Amino acid sequence: MRVVHNKIYEFEIENLAFGDLSTESLHEAFKDGRVASHLLERQLAVWFPELTHVKGCKFHDHKGTDGALYDAKNFTKNGLKFMPSNQRGAGRAFIVETAHEKAKKLIYIACDIVDFPRVRVKFADGIDLIEEYPTCKIPFGHREKLFG
Repeated sequence: MRVVHNKIYEFEIENLAFGDLSTESLHEAFKDGRVASHLLERQLAVWFPELTHVKGCKFHDHKGTDGALYDAKNFTKNGLKFMPSNQRGAGRAFIVETAHEKAKKLIYIACDIVDFPRVRVKFADGIDLIEEYPTCKIPFGHREKLFG
């Protein structure tokens, strides 16, 4: 499959197993972006062979065959946050200039995992996202606007 910006892709994760956990238990766990992100980043490179997963990289998750840099972010029941990871969490501050500078260099891979095992994927330019969402937060209420 080829990367096309602003196109909505839809996938169904069918093969999921871990120890003796039930499928339902795993589906619930994978609705949490902290759980899903590590494996979904690798799966994206399978669905989109022009992407190479960058292991352990803190700036981006994938590199395209054209040299473009991609960062995967999960849309969950809390929406989607695309500010740098070091600006998220307790005791951390959102620095708009730094966040926007990074976003302008990236293509974001927005992954809707709310209805996991159904996963919707959209590639969006960071510059377009910060224009519409300058706080680098897309609220849950904008889910269908983003993926519709």
